[in-house]
Amino acid sequence: MKNKKLAKSYNAYAEKWSKRLRTGENYAHEYLEKPAMYKKLQNLKNKTVLCLGCGSGEECAYLKSLGAKKVVGVDLSKKLIEVAKKSYPDIEFYVMNIEKLELPKDNFDLIYSSLVMHYLKKWDKVLDSVFNVLKNNGTFLFSTHSSIRWGAEKIKNKNGNTSTLLGYIKNNKKKEFEIFGDYLNTRKVKDIWFNEFEVSYYHRSFSSIMKDIIKSKFKIIDFLEPKPLNSIKKKMPVFWGIHQKIPLFMIFELRKQ
Repeated sequence: MKNKKLAKSYNAYAEKWSKRLRTGENYAHEYLEKPAMYKKLQNLKNKTVLCLGCGSGEECAYLKSLGAKKVVGVDLSKKLIEVAKKSYPDIEFYVMNIEKLELPKDNFDLIYSSLVMHYLKKWDKVLDSVFNVLKNNGTFLFSTHSSIRWGAEKIKNKNGNTSTLLGYIKNNKKKEFEIFGDYLNTRKVKDIWFNEFEVSYYHRSFSSIMKDIIKSKFKIIDFLEPKPLNSIKKKMPVFWGIHQKIPLFMIFELRKQ
């Protein structure tokens, strides 16, 4: 991961990013990923919690509201951390590379990370770093892009409508084929979110991800491919209908043993 380039993108977009999160207009977060992640949270009373890629601090505040004794948030973006410190002065925030956590060992009961891991080409360093600062029997709960959905190819037609395709068309007689998407190969994707935020992340196959986890010292406790809440069905029927059948994110629950 090119840390400086990623931080630069979020530094430039920090104010707009934090405002967007606080309006609740990101339906993929508010009605799909966050509810599934929050449902997995254990009893946090008197627990110490670390939030990786905390952004402007909203999720740290939520974790604190569940009774956590101490919450620490770290992010690569200096500007986002500045926003977080101003917004939530009772929480500790640091500018830090999650692959090299400069924190005490065996210190946290829970490490939480929402939609950050896809910025990493490989997970071995961050898994080792997280393992070191977790207490024994501590939990690492994180979400990331679905390998299926984000391995697909976006195609815009003349009317501006977007199709997301993963598959192929073949003509056996002519020995021709056309492929849409690339699931099996790790690759960097350059994208534009919300029509203005330039960002890049990595697509990885599920097998590639699992190899990193299996090589780590963690035990897999649970794995989810969440569906959107039914409460968004009337407001966003297209979003709800698509993601009742096509996954958007994956959630892993790992334990240090």
